[in-house]
Amino acid sequence: MKDTKTIAELLESVNTSYLTDAEKYEAIARAERAEYIVAGFSYAFQAIKKAALKMKSAFAHSSAQHA
Repeated sequence: MKDTKTIAELLESVNTSYLTDAEKYEAIARAERAEYIVAGFSYAFQAIKKAALKMKSAFAHSSAQHA
């Protein structure tokens, strides 16, 4: 199992003493937004891949039946 951390968790370990609180919160919000976007693309890719494999297996079985 992977031990992964979110970008927001990683940002907490960065020296942000030069940033204002608003800038820190904005960086965390942007990081979380980016993670959600990437997760959405990943989910969509997995769904397309699953559908393509189903179609491939359906076509492979139907052509084998006619042989």
